[in-house]
Amino acid sequence: MFAIYKRAVADVEPFEYLPGAEELTPGSAAKVASGVLAKCAAADKPAYIIAGAKREDGNYPVIRVLPTTIFEAQASGAVAAEKLGTTLQLNDTADGVTTTEGGPFTVTWADGGTLVRGYFEPAAASV
Repeated sequence: MFAIYKRAVADVEPFEYLPGAEELTPGSAAKVASGVLAKCAAADKPAYIIAGAKREDGNYPVIRVLPTTIFEAQASGAVAAEKLGTTLQLNDTADGVTTTEGGPFTVTWADGGTLVRGYFEPAAASV
């Protein structure tokens, strides 16, 4: 699950409510496909993080991905402290990262375990 660790700016963006596919889970990374939210694949840049369950009106509460937001998540394996600045791919459920390089998540903190912190360079966020 991608959880906000800290923001580099004092302002907090409000939730947005957007339509999306059924399988999206809170804390997962989402992109925009065919005008609705969809789960990100391993190397996809997310536009949003799902912030809650799908509402009766078919919309999900989401937060917009900004490079000023640092997220904390679990990795599929140990991430060495020397990996700072490395970009990692998303896992199969888009709610964490793998140890495979070349993805959208830039590591800003790792201590050799599976907990990592970092940010995304966001994708276009238009719906």
